[in-house]
Amino acid sequence: FQQTARMSQYNKNYMDPVLEKAKLVEGLEENDLRKHRPIKAPNTDCSISPLFYDAEIQKFTNMIMQGGNKERVREIMRRLFENLKHTQVAKYNRANSDEERQGIECNPIAVFHQAVDNCKPLLLSKRTVKGGIAYRVPVCAKPIEQRFNAMKWIIESCRDRTRRIPMEDKLTMEIMDAYKYQGKAIRKKQETHKICESNRAYAHLR
Repeated sequence: FQQTARMSQYNKNYMDPVLEKAKLVEGLEENDLRKHRPIKAPNTDCSISPLFYDAEIQKFTNMIMQGGNKERVREIMRRLFENLKHTQVAKYNRANSDEERQGIECNPIAVFHQAVDNCKPLLLSKRTVKGGIAYRVPVCAKPIEQRFNAMKWIIESCRDRTRRIPMEDKLTMEIMDAYKYQGKAIRKKQETHKICESNRAYAHLR
C-alpha cells in the first residue's frame, strides 16, 4: 500500500523559485518561463538567512524548541552566535603573535560545527536479547545517530545548569567547552565509549 501524496497548494502554472544567488545576480535567460509565470514561495528549509540555511543549525534549533515557539529559539541561536563571535574576537585581540592569531577561529559557525563534531560518538551500545538474556552490544554509530546524540548531549548539559543563566549563555559555555574537548557533553561521549569497551565481548551478538 502506497500512501497518496498530499495535493500541492499551487497549480501547474506555478514554477519553482531560483534559490542560487549566483543565478539571481546573473539574471534569468531570455527564454526562461519564470519571467511570465507565477513563482512558488521558497520552503522554510531554503531560508535566505545565512544562519538558518545550514542543515545542522536547523536541526539543532528544532531540537532546542519546546512548545512550538520557534521564533524564540531562533533569537536564542542568534544571540548564541553573537556570543561565540565576541568570545573568539576577544581572544584574537589579546593574542601576542601572528601565529597565535592564526590558530584562533573567529567564525562562530565553524566553532559550532567543530564542537558538535567533537561530541559525536563513534560507538553506541544497543540492547539485544539472546536466549532470554539482555546484552548491551556495542555497534558502530551511523552518521545521523552521531549528530543526534552529540546535539542531545549538548542541550541536556545546558539544561542541567542553573536556571538563572539565560539559555544562550549556557549554550555558549557548553559549546566553547566542547570546542576545547571539555565539558559535560564530552564526558558523556567518553562514558558511552567506556561502556562499549567494557561490553566488547558481546560485539559478535549484533
